[in-house]
Amino acid sequence: MKTPEEYFVENVNLPSEERQSGGYTDAESAFMDKYMGIGGKRAFDGMKRVDPRGNVVLPGFGAAPSSSDYVENNLADDFEEKLKEDDEVQLVSFVVGDREYGLPIMLIQEVVRKIPVTLLPAAPRFMQGIINLRGRVTPVLDLRHLLHNGKGVKDKFVVVCKHKGLQIGLAISAVRTMYRADKKDLVWGVESEVGVASEFLLGLYKNGDKLVNILSVDRLVEQILKSEGEGNA
Repeated sequence: MKTPEEYFVENVNLPSEERQSGGYTDAESAFMDKYMGIGGKRAFDGMKRVDPRGNVVLPGFGAAPSSSDYVENNLADDFEEKLKEDDEVQLVSFVVGDREYGLPIMLIQEVVRKIPVTLLPAAPRFMQGIINLRGRVTPVLDLRHLLHNGKGVKDKFVVVCKHKGLQIGLAISAVRTMYRADKKDLVWGVESEVGVASEFLLGLYKNGDKLVNILSVDRLVEQILKSEGEGNA
């Protein structure tokens, strides 16, 4: 089995260096309209663009050179439903609070050390802020607040995911490992089986006596776009 480092070096492609001439995606525009208001696009364009690829989390745990643009690199709208039909799901796991979570490897664009964010005063408490990641609108979510009421080990890294025209960063404390999860060990529809914020979980992976919570990026993005601002105080 490949290590996470080996997988990302060989297989993961970044989007193009800069936002394409077609402008913002619908999801990016919806996010800026909601949290940045009038003049949000102009304000975002004025933010410093960051490219953390020179400061990779672990040796090799970054991404291969770009080969396709941002829109073409997105997955099908029904990706999460089709995932449930697969005989095997490859997961990258990481630590949030004191629990282990996982994401399908296809959703992960890169993992980088924590990046300073621009605060959004109208954003809910679970959103740390926004970064201009190579010209893409990238909100960073505080999973400890969203899933564990702020408890747990301090965040050190950000998992950058791609989702239907909006990329998001998930703040985590550590990358754990990679799993090849067999269909028989995966449980979908877990609302009655877990004690954390199950509305953000797609399923569970049962690895012996260990349970790995599989996050739903679909549901996380839905939460971002529907939540009313609560402020960051």
